[in-house]
Amino acid sequence: MSDERFDRIETQISELRELVQQGFVGMMQDITVMKQDITSMKQNANAVREDVESLRRRIDSVEGTLLIAIRDGFKAQSDYADDLNYDLSNNERKTRRLSRRVARLERTNED
Repeated sequence: MSDERFDRIETQISELRELVQQGFVGMMQDITVMKQDITSMKQNANAVREDVESLRRRIDSVEGTLLIAIRDGFKAQSDYADDLNYDLSNNERKTRRLSRRVARLERTNED
């Protein structure tokens, strides 16, 4: 092999070595960026998980509030119906008393 050819091969090997090193450095940088992206994705996933948990708690709270409001509404309606029934029965009693009184007064007037 001639010296010229040997020098050319040596130069090509040197250039190839530089290209391989640059490629290796580029790959290492890409791997570092990918690791950062994965870390960021994990943080985002954790944030989404926390948001979902927060929404679940809020939904549970709203459901509880609605159940209380519905139950209290039914209770208020039931109490109101009970009050009306009491007033009706009270009025019925008063009406019977008045009817008896009127009947007595009518008998007294007839005598």
